[in-house]
Amino acid sequence: MAMRLRTTIMFPALALFVTLLSLCLSPSNAQYKTPLFVFGDSLYDDGMTLYNGVKGAGAEYWPYGETYFKKPAGRYSDGRLIPDFIAQYAGLPFLQPYLLPGLKDYTKGINFASAGACVLVETRPSTINLKKQIDYFRQMVQKLKKQVGEAQANKLLSEAVYLFNIAGNDYVSLLEKHVKKLPVSNSKKKRQMNMILGNLTVHFKTIYNLGGRKFAFQNLGPLGCMPSMKYMLQYTGTCAPEPQELAKMHNTAFAALVKRLQPQLPGFKYSIYDFYTALYLRVLYGSRYGFRESQTACCGSGAYNGDFSCQKKGYTFSVCSNPNDHLWFDAAHPTDKANQAFSKEFWGGGSNLVAPYNLQNLFAAN
Repeated sequence: MAMRLRTTIMFPALALFVTLLSLCLSPSNAQYKTPLFVFGDSLYDDGMTLYNGVKGAGAEYWPYGETYFKKPAGRYSDGRLIPDFIAQYAGLPFLQPYLLPGLKDYTKGINFASAGACVLVETRPSTINLKKQIDYFRQMVQKLKKQVGEAQANKLLSEAVYLFNIAGNDYVSLLEKHVKKLPVSNSKKKRQMNMILGNLTVHFKTIYNLGGRKFAFQNLGPLGCMPSMKYMLQYTGTCAPEPQELAKMHNTAFAALVKRLQPQLPGFKYSIYDFYTALYLRVLYGSRYGFRESQTACCGSGAYNGDFSCQKKGYTFSVCSNPNDHLWFDAAHPTDKANQAFSKEFWGGGSNLVAPYNLQNLFAAN
């Protein structure tokens, strides 16, 4: 009798164990993490530009990559970029650029960002602009569905985080175009901004309609503090005022835009990292944040090393001995050390820096 009772108890227990084991080992729970899809310009480009077909494009040569990778890695830095760190924090490998030959796995995410990219197609037609990046994303969605099946692909797309850094080059190009006739009129600034915001809205809705629900945005940094901008404008102070005003104008309007989108798109969740403030504070008070030099770039030439001569063949440029001392690695891009600091704030920062979600909470959100 005792043996019969033990057997009766054992079979339900075994069935429960098998059920739990199958759930734990199912593809949705064990095989996949929350993917990360990245869009943007050279601040996020991890090698996409190398495959653009434009000769000399991409951070191909020394000293790029010297600190972390010990060789050029297609990134405009001495080491890692913000998406690299975010991927690590999320338990993902470094993302691959979409155009990498032979790429077959899309389940962990992909990086579509490319140097020189703009929101407006006409600004820099030869680059992989945001529209082209979204077109590539559409292609990838179909490849993902073939890879894992439509149901699992839709699940991954809805759980994924979509990370953006874009529009800086649109405003830089506006200033370049009017560099001899500054200041740019308010009407031209607003027209440019409205076109940018209109295009961004279309692209965000495209991703939403393909299943995207969780969006993360790095707002525009202090454009007037970039060594390249001060070099172009021949400005000798800390940060040139007109680019600063442009960036602040865009950031205010962009935050309002995203807030308006939320009730229009059920399930839409977002995060905005105040990159403007984070970078601006480090420019002003570099030593407080561990940077001996916060205005002159490690690599380049001209005032503040603001001429884009770093790595260019036939150009004379200087390179610092210790990039960790510098906030800027080249004329417009931060060092590995700076990118790590920004990423930590983006990932786990308080609402004064990143809101309404930080990235850690956005990844975890249902």
